[in-house]
Amino acid sequence: NPDLVEWSLTLPVLVLYPMLFAWLSHRTAVRLAEHKQRLEMMSTRDGMTGVYNRRHWEMLLRNEFEHCRRDRCTATILLIDIDHFKNINDTWGHAVGDEAIIAITRQLQMSVRSGDAIGRFGGDEFVMLFPAGMENRIEEIAEAILQKIAEAGIANEHSVVQPNLTISQGYACFVPEGTESGARLIEHADKALYYVKRNSRNAYYIIRE
Repeated sequence: NPDLVEWSLTLPVLVLYPMLFAWLSHRTAVRLAEHKQRLEMMSTRDGMTGVYNRRHWEMLLRNEFEHCRRDRCTATILLIDIDHFKNINDTWGHAVGDEAIIAITRQLQMSVRSGDAIGRFGGDEFVMLFPAGMENRIEEIAEAILQKIAEAGIANEHSVVQPNLTISQGYACFVPEGTESGARLIEHADKALYYVKRNSRNAYYIIRE
């Protein structure tokens, strides 16, 4: 029967085509989602270290600052600068300087909780944002960071080198008021950082409200 033969040949197509279309649609959706995720990561992360870039970190600061102002809680940030970074570049070369930045990042990530926002502020300077309620643990955090940095090692193409990595830390903790912005908090942390750089290095200083 010609009709039966034609139907027998058509049936597999009718069954398989929707399944094939559904599979292709799913694969396309997955690839688009992965592509979107990669684009989002590229727009928020620093290319060398993988931590937040400055633009995204400042957005997080604005959000946390508004939260603290609304709820009258303490906002806390940390500025970090690698001590004598120019000497590291001059002595060991820029490749080792880059490895120093990566090593510092790795040690910072191991020193704090996963929810604490770490950003690269530019060059050899890092910034961290702590959620409300962490102001009473600042000394503990600062000491833990110094200890982790002391354990940092750098491997170049020939061997493991140790260019005596140390950092200076400047903390600012206060309750936002009125029309203040996150920029004021950064200014206070920068003053604290400058105090350490001027007086001792390899240490920390805290400015509290």
